[in-house]
Amino acid sequence: MDFRRLEVFVKVYEQKSFSKAGQTLLLSQPTISEHIRLLEEDLQLALFDRQGKEALPTPAGRLLYQYAAQLMALRDESFRAIKQFRDKGTGDLLIGGSNIPGQYLLPPLLGQFKKQFPEIRIRLLIGDTQAIREKLLEGVIELGLVGAPVEHRQITCEFWTTDQMICIAPSDFPYKIPKDVAPDEILKWPFIFREKGSGTRTAIEQALKKSRVDLKNLNIVAEMGSNEAIRQAVKSGVGISILSQRAVMEDLDHGLLQEIKIKKLSLLRNFYLITLKQRTLTPLTEEFKAFITKNIKE
Repeated sequence: MDFRRLEVFVKVYEQKSFSKAGQTLLLSQPTISEHIRLLEEDLQLALFDRQGKEALPTPAGRLLYQYAAQLMALRDESFRAIKQFRDKGTGDLLIGGSNIPGQYLLPPLLGQFKKQFPEIRIRLLIGDTQAIREKLLEGVIELGLVGAPVEHRQITCEFWTTDQMICIAPSDFPYKIPKDVAPDEILKWPFIFREKGSGTRTAIEQALKKSRVDLKNLNIVAEMGSNEAIRQAVKSGVGISILSQRAVMEDLDHGLLQEIKIKKLSLLRNFYLITLKQRTLTPLTEEFKAFITKNIKE
């Protein structure tokens, strides 16, 4: 088994086609077929079922892909690291951020970092905490910044900074809001939640549980996949929600949203920096990690 055969296997798997993989790798279809045949011969297992024009992976093929994709990512990462070692201040910075870090904290930090290293190319992937975790494990990114602690045997999770969340309602909310609201009073109002897997949702659930609010009694009228979608929905009168103060500050200043102050409910949460335990960061990523650790403002 060699890297070239694994590379061919990965391309066939991802494109479900011998001919398309050949076009991508600039190889003829017979050459692609021969690489797969030799790999199957080495493993003594069939990796693909040929059904018409599609090549569909067998269970063995699906298992091998999990490892082959990581090996290809590690190979590419090693080449980037050597290039960066040779050419200081160049290369690709591959990072991921869950919604709040990715949209509100990372962009200004990336701007400052790029002033120091103008030749670098930045690739920022934004998703929920679970998605960033998976991209890290797949080798798509080297470093992630997420809104909930990640527990995985292959991942190192470090505290990075804090985030203040607040409860918000539309400016023309039809319900009378007391000056100070008891935690269980939010149960009577329509509530908009982030999707499962979101660090924001996890932090809200933990905070409400600590205040002995039964999550089953929340009047959830919608679940949405981004803070921006929730912000717009609250402004439109769909319901109330809890979001990062960073995400709604401008709307509060312009009177488009109002804050609901909840007594004895701690909505301060942490952000975390995640990396793979068994993977050495490239010099550029190591430099960026040190930079954001030093320059983050809570």
